[in-house]
Amino acid sequence: MNISKFLINITASIFTLYGVGFIFFPVEISLLITDFAPTNATALTDMRATYGGMSAAIGLVLFVLASKPQWEKLGVFAVLVFMLGMAIGRIVGLFVDGSTSAVMYVYLALEIVAFILSSYLLSKDQPQ
Repeated sequence: MNISKFLINITASIFTLYGVGFIFFPVEISLLITDFAPTNATALTDMRATYGGMSAAIGLVLFVLASKPQWEKLGVFAVLVFMLGMAIGRIVGLFVDGSTSAVMYVYLALEIVAFILSSYLLSKDQPQ
């Protein structure tokens, strides 16, 4: 398996696992990550839909993009966009919301690493 396909598949796996976790266990997963969980039905349903359903859907799309060699470049680009978006949102949160847990810094570091690797993989395919 080449590095592009590996990156897409590992990212797809994480999104899918995260999504399934939030669909079926939103309180437990939220507590694990943030030490807090919403308690009303509306918030939990939105968490199941957004963190759960959308994350699982992103994972599925990435798995599909990794399934054919001609789609790998688009898959790497998708990883780049997803990780950049998440990193920007997390950075804004760190500045606007202040101090946070170590988990948020670990996630940010992973997002930046995935973004840099995606950027590198896309740039090496470009004619010099």
